[in-house]
Amino acid sequence: MQVSGSCQCGQIRYAVEGEPLMTYACHCSDCQKRTGSAFSLGAIYPVSAISLEGELSIWKRVSDDGVTNTRYSCKACGIIIYGIGEATPDLLKLQPGTLDETRNVQPDAHIWTRSAQAWFQLPADSLTYETQPEQLTDVYSAVLERRAQ
Repeated sequence: MQVSGSCQCGQIRYAVEGEPLMTYACHCSDCQKRTGSAFSLGAIYPVSAISLEGELSIWKRVSDDGVTNTRYSCKACGIIIYGIGEATPDLLKLQPGTLDETRNVQPDAHIWTRSAQAWFQLPADSLTYETQPEQLTDVYSAVLERRAQ
């Protein structure tokens, strides 16, 4: 399976091979501020899965737990296409809102739910984490287990 997407101005075009390892919604206050919304979405893929055309700018931010996260954005319009965390350099966190088709994007897990907006109702059957999960592999294992059911 291959999906494609772009930035808002169209100067970045990309394609990603395969299914995301998992998709999550992050409700932390930093993501709320960054997106201007109630949460951000991330779809995790191996770095090798993406092919991209266009010029990206790079912005680094250090999380509350001291991990550097690098964001790759369109140099023209500033839309973040993906990020790579220092703790998982072989995985990218694609911003699924940049996909050409977004209707089927659904989070497998919700993180930082203690910061979720009061009006947002978490799906009753979703994987939820009050803060940042200690190990991404633990979340991934839980997602795989749920998908197998």
